[in-house]
Amino acid sequence: MQTVAIAGCGWLGLALAQRLQLQGWAVRGCSRKAEILTQLAQGGIPSTYLDLGEQLSCAKPSVLFDAQTLIINIPPGRHHQESSYAQRIGLLARAAQQAGIAQAVFISSTAVYQDDPAASWCDEQAALSRESRAEMMLAAEACVKHHFEHWSILRCAGLVGGERHPGRFLAGRSGLAGANCPVNLVHREDVIGAIQCVIERGCWGAIYNVAAPIHPPKGEYYPAAARALGLAAPSFSSVLGVGKRISSAKLMDELGFVFRYPDPLIMPPLCEHDVSGG
Repeated sequence: MQTVAIAGCGWLGLALAQRLQLQGWAVRGCSRKAEILTQLAQGGIPSTYLDLGEQLSCAKPSVLFDAQTLIINIPPGRHHQESSYAQRIGLLARAAQQAGIAQAVFISSTAVYQDDPAASWCDEQAALSRESRAEMMLAAEACVKHHFEHWSILRCAGLVGGERHPGRFLAGRSGLAGANCPVNLVHREDVIGAIQCVIERGCWGAIYNVAAPIHPPKGEYYPAAARALGLAAPSFSSVLGVGKRISSAKLMDELGFVFRYPDPLIMPPLCEHDVSGG
């Protein structure tokens, strides 16, 4: 039986925990939020309070770290904190390592790649961005590689699914630039599937992009997404933008991964209850 600890049981992590438990995995979870801990407990998932700041604060480390694999699903956040993102990930990684966890999956972002006017294809070897958020994510990735004997990094595109519908992102706005830029999105169901695939196959020491393989232009996609929710469609100006086109070919070719939702234009709308628990 696979045993996993999920650090970060928010929008993605909670759905992941519920899915893996349904499939017979032994799952542990954590959160800072009492309501999420309640949801985990109601679902029969052992869980504990965890907060990462200057120090790691974990109410029951023996509960969280009783696992073979740690899934690190803690985003940087938008608010200033005294400790850096990589330092906070390091606190968690060291605690897990000391508890005997030797393998980890880190949920990273395709924001690490550089945009360009041609919106070039980005595989895992593509040029990296020098923006602060990209450097923050890359430093955290390096921290995970340093602390775990076996690691895998999933660089995910923009996450959608369940109650997180892209039709809301730009609805009603006007004069937007970048209608030409390709959309890079991935459905929560496919991220969960990719995490499960990597762990089941023991694909360690690798980085994989996770993005729907079809990339409609923003000028086509976002108006259609808004209309699907009955919202005012955004309008775009003639000003072109810079972008990128994320390739998930490595994930599909090496692991045989098949996207459930390869085309953002036909991902489930908000009003449709999908099986990921949203």
